[in-house]
Amino acid sequence: MLKTLFGRNFGSSKDSPQDAGGSVRIDVSRVRTLIEFFPIGKKLRYYPEFNKDIVLDTLVLAYSVNGHYVYAQEAIETDADGTPTAFRVGESLTRIPAANLKLFQLLVPDTSDLEMKLDYLRRAQLSRHGQFSKGNYISLISNAGMKGVSTVDTEVAKQVILHDGPYAHMNMVLLTPELNTLSVTDQRRKPRTKTNVPVMVALPVANYSGQGTVVDISDAELRIRLDDRDKAPTIHKGDAMIVDIKLGEAERHYSIKGSVIRRATETCVIRLDGQVREGRLVPFTPLDLLELKAGLLNYGR
Repeated sequence: MLKTLFGRNFGSSKDSPQDAGGSVRIDVSRVRTLIEFFPIGKKLRYYPEFNKDIVLDTLVLAYSVNGHYVYAQEAIETDADGTPTAFRVGESLTRIPAANLKLFQLLVPDTSDLEMKLDYLRRAQLSRHGQFSKGNYISLISNAGMKGVSTVDTEVAKQVILHDGPYAHMNMVLLTPELNTLSVTDQRRKPRTKTNVPVMVALPVANYSGQGTVVDISDAELRIRLDDRDKAPTIHKGDAMIVDIKLGEAERHYSIKGSVIRRATETCVIRLDGQVREGRLVPFTPLDLLELKAGLLNYGR
């Protein structure tokens, strides 16, 4: 509370040396996670001042790196693991090494007008100075698809009107994320177990068959990556899929029918509807599922 109070009374809207970069270097591995789940251009939801009854829409328009703006994801250099190694800023694309990162912030639009869509009681819960007063907290929420839901708490650094760039002369807000609050919650009900098992995949609706890989299993669900994505058709939620799994022994051959329940760019999650035996679809028993999981976990051993 004291931090918020003094921030409001003595804070300046002008840039300061602290705005351009502090003395403490930032954990780049956490920045990597933030960039992964809160990329530029992604639509997000948020709630102000830890009030989960007020949820509004926003999006990340840019990152501010040591006080310089990055407007495109392509301006971030990464290593093979996706960890940022440098940021290119300005029209000259000046390179800022990640090792020199001292201040990392998010630029979002000023969505104060959305307050008018709230009912009287929820509007009354907001600060009389508005949700984006300096020092207020904004909790961002990102739906990360199969990876779950990611949240991070941010502090309002200041409201800004940029003088140049793609968002010049528009009301914006600069948020400073508290990276230690960054969390990802897996939306699946049961824990997933990683695997790496080659399979044959068929999509009857698209008359397609090809190779794939089971990359994890969670109860009666499999996450599958299609290996030849250039030839594979677009997968839709609800599509039927046949997965043929051979675990090295004749009696450990599974022909599984599943239904796509989630999909991403490279993978999809299928619900196991049953296994085909002697031309009939037979439901999985709890023991069948345990045997399948054990076989996938011990593949190749």
